[in-house]
Amino acid sequence: MLNIVFIGTAGCGKTSLTYVFGKWLEHELGTDVSYVNLDPGVHRIPYNPSYDVREIITVDRLMKYGLGPNGAMIRAAEIIEENISEVSRKIYNLESDFKLIDTPGQIELFLFRPMGPRFIEEISKHAPTVSVYIIDPALASDLSGLVTSFLLPIITRFRLGIPVISVINKADLPEVRKVEEFSIDLRNLKEKLMSEERGLIVDLTSKFIELVEELSKTVRIVKTSVKTGEGMSDLYALIHEALCECGDLM
Repeated sequence: MLNIVFIGTAGCGKTSLTYVFGKWLEHELGTDVSYVNLDPGVHRIPYNPSYDVREIITVDRLMKYGLGPNGAMIRAAEIIEENISEVSRKIYNLESDFKLIDTPGQIELFLFRPMGPRFIEEISKHAPTVSVYIIDPALASDLSGLVTSFLLPIITRFRLGIPVISVINKADLPEVRKVEEFSIDLRNLKEKLMSEERGLIVDLTSKFIELVEELSKTVRIVKTSVKTGEGMSDLYALIHEALCECGDLM
């Protein structure tokens, strides 16, 4: 069994990639796949969830008691955390080779509140777990956004304590070409950023790029597209590599 957790900023395509990658695993490898929805605010999803956290709570239900959308999302995360043992047990009991876990649309709800790390800690007790961080080309299409996009997977690894691999989603969009151009030569990226900024931010930018450059020596990023199906085999290979490196190969 293997848990694959999809994480990324709002609109990056987590739910669509969860679905398309799951179908690729089923059709190309003939494996059994379970789909898990951890977003209490979603209304429609393309897959039939094997487990759905909306069994416990939904944002719409909380909003009926006077909470706004943001407050309802935060309270929903708290309720999920209070029931984390039940949630992880139900996911553990799913009989499948791969469990694809679709996290909430707002990354901060999962990554920066206690619910996400606690959930990862629980499910990792029973099966190898890897996170797929999805880079949205809309965020990474300018220099500062690209640096931010490279740093967020590092923060995810630090916060969750599991292997994290990165993919650039929506590879069919023209913005991806710009992201590739920026990321090919990080030294050139550093020079461009420093020429655009002034003062203290220059020193911070330099240190950020050095960190990203050092980590990029052992990190490979692949492109995926849920529209064309591009990159699914590369994503699978990247997950395989991550598990080999951490000793959790199935």
